[in-house]
Amino acid sequence: MPDISRDHRAVARQLGREPRPFRVAARCPFGLPSVIENEHTREMPTSFWVVCPSLVAAISRVESTGGVSEAREAVGESAVEEIHEEHRSRYGNRVAGVRAEATGSVKCLHAFTALHLSGTIPNPVAEWTLKRLETPYPADACCTAEAIDT
Repeated sequence: MPDISRDHRAVARQLGREPRPFRVAARCPFGLPSVIENEHTREMPTSFWVVCPSLVAAISRVESTGGVSEAREAVGESAVEEIHEEHRSRYGNRVAGVRAEATGSVKCLHAFTALHLSGTIPNPVAEWTLKRLETPYPADACCTAEAIDT
C-alpha cells in the first residue's frame, strides 16, 4: 500500500512547493509519483500533471526541438481534436488549457503524456512523445527518493 505522506513529500519536492489536493495517477519505476491528477477547481484547469523531474526534463527536451508541431503533424489534427473532445467530456475543458478555437492544437506534450501515463485517455500524441524519450527515468536511482527519505 502506498505511503500517502511519502507521496505528499515527494510531490512537494518535485513541484518545489506545497501541492494542492491530488491523487497519484502514475508512478515511476521506483514507486514514487510520476503523474498526479489535480483536484478539479477553476484555479487549476490542468487535470493531469507530470511531476517526476526526470520525465519532465525528457519531455521538455522533445518540446524544445520542435516536438509540439512535429507531434501535431505526425498525429493529425483530427486525432488531436478527438483527444480534446474526450477530455472536455470528462473534465469540462480542453487538454492543458488550449483555447477552444485552436482546433487540433497541441500546446503541451507534458499534458498529453500525463493523460496517457495515467491510463485515463491513452493517446497517439503521448505515444509519439514517449518514442522520442531517450531516458525518461534514471536507470540506477530515483531522482526524488533520496531527498524525501533523509
